[in-house]
Amino acid sequence: MRFAVLAALLLPLAGVAKAQAIKSEPPQETFAPDEIAAIAMPALDFDYASVKPKDFEKYFYFHRPDTDFETAYADITECDSLGSGINYYMRASDWQIQSAMAQYGPLAGGVGGMIGSALADAIFGSAERRRLKRMNLRNCMHFKGYDRYGLEKDLWQAFHFEEGLSRENADDRVAALKQQARVASGPKPTTEVLQP
Repeated sequence: MRFAVLAALLLPLAGVAKAQAIKSEPPQETFAPDEIAAIAMPALDFDYASVKPKDFEKYFYFHRPDTDFETAYADITECDSLGSGINYYMRASDWQIQSAMAQYGPLAGGVGGMIGSALADAIFGSAERRRLKRMNLRNCMHFKGYDRYGLEKDLWQAFHFEEGLSRENADDRVAALKQQARVASGPKPTTEVLQP
């Protein structure tokens, strides 16, 4: 009897002893100097007075002094992934979920989730997803110590992408992120630093 009680008390601790640390960052990709030099530096010069300051909420780029390309690429890739993975959802309370499962079963929950997602997309749509991604990208890059600078729309579109209801082509995404990293690790911009 004592052995059973002791085993019951120690059983939860056995799982703790086997727990492993979760590595939160993937290994940083390395680039040869000629690979970095082959990445075109996008145009950043424009007539600052001709652009409305409100446009800089959508069209911007990042820069951090004394940052090498590989670090900038790792940072921008991580922040882009975090920004792209955030979805809008509303959570029901636990008792609502349990009640629905007991009454209708799990299939109804799946169907209801699909209908709810379709309605959320119809109401909020692509524009809301892009806004949330921009906000999360700005927060992430600010947390990593990057300054944000405004850019004219046409120049921005040359090396950025917007995703709403669909995902950007993988090759185009990588090419754009490399150019963004080239800018983020390049010469310090001469324009005004924007609020994060």
